[in-house]
Amino acid sequence: MSSLVGDSERLYPEPNGQLVLSDDGGRTAAARISAIPSSLFSITEKVRELRNIPSEKSYEMLLGKAVESHKLINLARLVAVVPKAAAAVPTRTDRHIVLAHGPARMEELADDIGESWAREAVSRIADPSHFPDVEIPSGLTDEILDSARTAAGENRGAYEDFCADLGFACDVIRSAFSRDLESEAEFYDSSETDNVRILLDCIDTSKCIVILKDSASGFCEYLFSDTESFIRAQPRSVGEFAAELAAGRYRLDDDARDFELVVEGGKLILDETPGMAHGNGKYEVLFIAKSLSDRVIAMENDELGREMSRLRVRRGLPAENLVVRLAEMSGDVACVERDICTVFGWDFSGNGRMESLDDLMEAVELDSAQPYGRGGRDKAGF
Repeated sequence: MSSLVGDSERLYPEPNGQLVLSDDGGRTAAARISAIPSSLFSITEKVRELRNIPSEKSYEMLLGKAVESHKLINLARLVAVVPKAAAAVPTRTDRHIVLAHGPARMEELADDIGESWAREAVSRIADPSHFPDVEIPSGLTDEILDSARTAAGENRGAYEDFCADLGFACDVIRSAFSRDLESEAEFYDSSETDNVRILLDCIDTSKCIVILKDSASGFCEYLFSDTESFIRAQPRSVGEFAAELAAGRYRLDDDARDFELVVEGGKLILDETPGMAHGNGKYEVLFIAKSLSDRVIAMENDELGREMSRLRVRRGLPAENLVVRLAEMSGDVACVERDICTVFGWDFSGNGRMESLDDLMEAVELDSAQPYGRGGRDKAGF
């Protein structure tokens, strides 16, 4: 692709999923670039040969089919996110974001949309006959022109500079169209959540309950619903689980305003501190057979204590840790991570779960180094 880009041209991302090729800082688009899976392209090429369709027509057909089947690859988001992530923490090839949510995410979306609107508005000011490729609020260009006139006064040169300045246009948009930006960001956020749910609805978890395991302390607990009565979270699919998280229907930490659901190191992680490279608030998400959980809940306190002591579950840990230990021993932890990576087309690294007796023995030896007493706890803690 580099051979097709001129010396003065650069790529700029837009929230609608396209990249803009521009030689004036993104104010006008020399070309718009879309990425489509090669399998879809191969099918279209065969159709073109069989029916002798002109290449221009076949490319239109290909683009339409990609949009219809939701297979248009969002290059803009990849280009926009990678530099920001690289600036914060070293790039990790084993960390994939399944779903990002919260105020910081919304603010980032609003900034991206504001930049896109600003590029379109400045381009339209430079060429009034140009119709914006990205939908922008009515009156936006007039607001930028009026603000530039006020800021420049009688200085015609300064007025023209303001009209052509992307940063100035972004400032005007943030102040005059803040509600429009918030509304548009909410639309993109909800649309992405819907897309994630649709993609992951195929991963069945209907017979599983969800337990969170603190990555730092090893402390396990059920993921409760937000109802007053005790209900263990039992989503029908990983897609439903992600959508319920985004809708706030599961209890998270009181301070967890932003969170990310990620596949990291072969494990599904709920990260309630996504801005911190090494912080608390990271939990393994475990889908465990409900039948196993029911079996532990049915244990009397004495039996519960004996089982926790026998399997060397540390003193002071809740009974949910026994559920997890039994699930790991019996293979009743659903390995959804591999399926998630398959759906998104990511490389899957690590098995994400203990799959051999050697792995289990290593975990038991690690636990044996801790002080033990009588296991268990009051069953009301379930």
